[in-house]
Amino acid sequence: MFVKKVEVKWTDISLLSSLLKLFNAFRYANKELYLVGGCVRDLLLDKAPKDYDLCTNATPDEVKAICELNNLRTFDSGIKHGTLTIIDVGYNQSFEITTYRIDGNYSDGRHPDKVVFTPSLEEDLKRRDFTINSFAYNLLTEEIYALDESFFKDLEFGIIRTVGDPCERFEEDALRMLRAIRFAAQLNFTLSRYTYHAIEMDAPLLSKISKERIRDELTKILLSDKPDMLKLFVLSGLEERAFDGMTPLTDMMKCDHENPWHYADVFHHTMDVVNAVPKTFELRWAALLHDTGKPATKTLKEGTENYHNYIGHPDESAKIAEKLMELLKFSNNQKEIVYKFVKYHDAHLAEARNSVFKTVVNEIGKEHFLDFIKLRAADGFAHRLLMDTKFAIDFPDKVKERFMKIIDDDDALKVTDLAINGNDIIADGFLQGREIGECLRWMLNIVLEHPEYNTREKLLEYLELFKEMSFQSS
Repeated sequence: MFVKKVEVKWTDISLLSSLLKLFNAFRYANKELYLVGGCVRDLLLDKAPKDYDLCTNATPDEVKAICELNNLRTFDSGIKHGTLTIIDVGYNQSFEITTYRIDGNYSDGRHPDKVVFTPSLEEDLKRRDFTINSFAYNLLTEEIYALDESFFKDLEFGIIRTVGDPCERFEEDALRMLRAIRFAAQLNFTLSRYTYHAIEMDAPLLSKISKERIRDELTKILLSDKPDMLKLFVLSGLEERAFDGMTPLTDMMKCDHENPWHYADVFHHTMDVVNAVPKTFELRWAALLHDTGKPATKTLKEGTENYHNYIGHPDESAKIAEKLMELLKFSNNQKEIVYKFVKYHDAHLAEARNSVFKTVVNEIGKEHFLDFIKLRAADGFAHRLLMDTKFAIDFPDKVKERFMKIIDDDDALKVTDLAINGNDIIADGFLQGREIGECLRWMLNIVLEHPEYNTREKLLEYLELFKEMSFQSS
């Protein structure tokens, strides 16, 4: 074991006080306690950890007894694997504490079949995934423990490397292959060549992992500062296993745009769009999927030798997005938003008729439309700007201007926004059944184009006209 003295700067006094209380409680009980894993890595990188995990040589029953003596609550959050959640009500803090353990076989490629508790910190650190996550920190002595000095070098030079043989680590838990890429994206680190080659060899193991887990790891990559690390997901062969044979990202990487408007292949254009949109689930996924239909719709422009068009690619992209989101088990709300962003991302809204523009606004939803414009703007800027300034700058600006006018004027966008409703038509007594809905939709189309007509008096006039047209058609 290699030990290094490190002084950690704490800004959260409540957190530090709670941890000191916990460490002293275990010291008085003659038990070891260490901060462990990602939180130690983040402290060494001067990042604020999102949560704090601890490990100890005390058994779960001994942990409960120590906590009870010190007015700390516990509950069995993962007792099968020796994990308890500790709640310090006084300082409003919570931590997970796990007994040192040795993992058994991983027959499902994700979880150990059984665990064996061990008194050895060294044995516990050996079972962890990556060297940068295999540190243990004693808060009282300010000492950090690692299996080897090279682990600190990996952190210093930004290397993602497995603890021990990478194939063994990935065979134990195939999700670690995606986690390796995710850490590289979040920390702006590089995979060691042995780790990457092991991912290439073990890519088929990813088929054992649940789609929800895969979705969550991909989302973390997308929401990172380096989402273009997804190229490793593509090049390593993980995509095909993750998506049950679908390879939309690989297809985009192989598809050169071959027209004057773009400077990169479809995949790298897409990554530029992803980087340019805000870090929200819907925007990043919509940016990733917005051009997935281009490889299937690529056609040579008539009369040219190397000028290609992608007519219909938004609809094709929306179909691919729909399949992928279903596979990855997106929520219904997430599916709806991403699908519509993808479907309409190339719509010519700047010059569209009022009725068309407002219909699209209503389809996407007023509450999401400003985000949609951000996607349009990011897509525009990922073009050759000297060739395409209108699409990149003028169109998004004009679309936003039109949308804000709709909001400021409180224009009608749907039937329920009309100045009359179905009860008014029923009270008139002439139209019945389906005719009532047809009349309201007909009026809405008029009001979408001419918002000033949305008054009760004017719409009652149109009701008489609709009745007259209905009478003549019958």
